[in-house]
Amino acid sequence: MAASCPSCRGAMTETVFRTHVETALDIDICWSCHLIWFDNMESVSMSAQSVIDLFQQINARQNAARRIVSLPGNCPVCASTLKQTFDLSKAGRFQYHRCSNGHGRLSTFVQFLREKQFIRTLSKVERQQLSATVKQVRCSSCGAGIHIERDDVCSHCGAPVSVLDEQAVAKALAELGEKRSRPAQPAPDRLQQPYQPTPSSITADSIIVASPALVDLIVTGVAAILSATLD
Repeated sequence: MAASCPSCRGAMTETVFRTHVETALDIDICWSCHLIWFDNMESVSMSAQSVIDLFQQINARQNAARRIVSLPGNCPVCASTLKQTFDLSKAGRFQYHRCSNGHGRLSTFVQFLREKQFIRTLSKVERQQLSATVKQVRCSSCGAGIHIERDDVCSHCGAPVSVLDEQAVAKALAELGEKRSRPAQPAPDRLQQPYQPTPSSITADSIIVASPALVDLIVTGVAAILSATLD
């Protein structure tokens, strides 16, 4: 039975991905809220191929209606109030909401990708360049609007204005090619091995605003990378 989204209360979609050792990994996703529910330890087990698969699914739904996220919400398993939690990776700080009883954790798409070091915060100069083209963007974390000229973080959820790190994604794709050429072997000590972040070639100048709708910089970055790399 599918879990209920802690934000909108709708049924989440159970989606099958793969672990680092090629076993099935069932993840619950709310596509309308851009939220992922991970049972305990599932997030660190997700393979690089599965992250790319997630990119493709985000891209396929880029024009779908988006809800503004309301958190903390309740655990889909025990209904206890989720606790906001901050953690660190080599790419910097990220956050999620966890069940105090250990049932799992809830992450937005952008926070999960930040944890995996696929996202970087937009610099002040880049925000100024972008503001010449578009005055407001959609928060990739919660879906609310951000006035790009005035704000460097979302006033609704506090998430910084961020873009996808194209170099990190390209590295993941290269590593996937190497892994496909050899059999998968269990390697528990490598489950949390991070990607080394590098400056992104996706800048404000490369973002084209095609409609008056709010632009999600992460979704735009995903579409650009998939178009250039996977086609």
